[in-house]
Parts: sequence; structure tokens; C-alpha cells
Amino acid sequence: MSSVPVDRSIDRRAFLARTAALAAASAVGGAVALPAVAQAGPTRTPVGPAPRPNAGLDGPDAYVRPRPDAVADPTELTIAEAAWLIRAGRLTPEQLVEAYLARISTYDATYRAFNLVLADAAVTAARDLAGRPRRGALHGIPLAIKDNYYTAGVPTTANSYLFRDFRPPFDATAVGKLTAGGAIVLGKTQMGPLATTRATTPDGAVTTVNAWTPTDPRTDPGGSSTGTATAVAARLATSGTGTQTGGSITAPSNAQNLTGLKPTMGRVSLYGIIPLSYTRDHPGPLARDAKDAAIMLTAMAGEDPADPRTQGLPAVPDLIGAATGGAG
Repeated sequence: MSSVPVDRSIDRRAFLARTAALAAASAVGGAVALPAVAQAGPTRTPVGPAPRPNAGLDGPDAYVRPRPDAVADPTELTIAEAAWLIRAGRLTPEQLVEAYLARISTYDATYRAFNLVLADAAVTAARDLAGRPRRGALHGIPLAIKDNYYTAGVPTTANSYLFRDFRPPFDATAVGKLTAGGAIVLGKTQMGPLATTRATTPDGAVTTVNAWTPTDPRTDPGGSSTGTATAVAARLATSGTGTQTGGSITAPSNAQNLTGLKPTMGRVSLYGIIPLSYTRDHPGPLARDAKDAAIMLTAMAGEDPADPRTQGLPAVPDLIGAATGGAG
């Protein structure tokens, strides 16, 4: 008996041809000769250089020398640029958090990206990192977290009356992975009620605006990860998290000039995230560029015993290297 699984020994084109023939037979009610089931040929050897090993969040590709015009205002920095300055001792996590909190205080009344700002907790977390060993490129990086991700002891509402008093006892797995890497939660972001639409109140009134047209709420900011997208695009957070069921990461990213990633199902754990659909939800990052999105996804990805969908996938590839120019 062959040790090759049946589904890997059947030629896919032949299988689809047989399926099409069966469908045609059913439609006309007659007999149709079916193509033979061809056996798959030998596996082809990939052409090109072998994939680079994943250097992870502390590899050289995760750090970028800042653009000179971004150094004067820390909220202009990408994750990779801020990480470079923090590693070089030229910027502290507390300075970076304070810069974002000042901008939130000034502008979020217009953007309405956040439904909860954790100012005191963010400053405390930043101070706690002082003098500690760096944990990689996310060390000291302030993030915006969509309000369907559990955050321990902090209201997590999914913008729904159903969860308005809910304070989860633990962090979502993805949040725990980010903070374990040194990331700091700035606050929870506005979203479509139960991740269904652009960010509105639970009864449908528009809240969050597009960061590029903050005075015109008619401009669609995309949803349902609207608040995270607007926070990142408006420089109220370095990057952030979203969830996608039918476009809730990619649509607001397209609408607001960001890089958003909907990962493969199971690449990021759904444990501790209030779902819209258990079978179609994908947690992922919204970021300012491809490298930042790769840094975020590298941190969020991986197996989780609490989510069986994360089991058995190939190892996380070198996403940060792939997002680095000239990396092959």
C-alpha cells in the first residue's frame, strides 16, 4: 500500500475535469464518459535560492535607519525606524509613548479612532521597559488594538451592547505575543459593531472618519477595523491589529493607504478574539509599510494550544526578510 496520501497522489487538473464532467452529466441527465484519474507526477525541485532562515524580530532586517525628516517627530517613524533609534539609545519607549499620547490628546476628538485610551498604563509599561534587555523590534513600540481582542482587565466590547461591561481575565493570544515582545498597548480602537461594518455606534451613527479627510465623514474609512486603520494612518499609533472576515483588514488599509495583511487561516490564533465567524475570521496587522506589517505578523503568528487551527502549519517564513529590498 502506498504511503503517499490519496489527496497528494491525484493530479489536480484531472480531478477538476472529472468534477466538471459529473456536473455536466447531472445538468443534462445523460451519461458522460469521465476522464481517467491521472496520477500526479513527481514533485518538482524548486528553482532558485533556498529560502533564508527566519531571523525573527531581532534580525538585522527588522531595523531601518530613520529618514532624517522623521527623526524630529517620533510619530512619523515606522516600527523599524523607531526600533533602530531605541536600539541605538537615541529614543526611549517612554518618549515614544508620550509623543503618541500628545497627538491623541490633540487630534482624536476629530478622528475618533479610539474608544479607550490607556494613557497611564501605557506610560507605566514604557517606564518598566527602561533598563531591561531589548526583546526585539517591537520593544517599546506603541500599538492600537481592535476592541474585539481580549485585553486583561480592560473593557473589550466589540462595539456591541452585548459586551459593554465585559472585562476579560486574560489577553488574547495575539495580544500576549505582541506584549511579550515588548509592545505597548496604547488603547482599544473603534470598530464596526461585532465587526460587521465601518466603525459606528452600536445603533449605527458614524464615529471614526478617514484620516485623509477628517472633516468629511462621508468618505469611507473602510471597516470593520476602521479605528485601527485611522489610528495608524493619522499617526496616533505606530501600528495595530485588526480582524478580517470579508475585507475588514484589507478594505480599511486600501482606503487609508496602509499595508494590511489577512494571514492564512490558523497562522494567527483566534483565541481570545470575539468572533464574527469562527470559520472565516483572520486576525492580522495594519501597518504603514510592508516591513512593519511583516514585523507585526512575525510576532503574532505561531502555534497556540488553545486554537487547533494553528496546529500543523509550515513554519513561519522569513516575512521580514521578504519585505526587505534586495533580500532575494
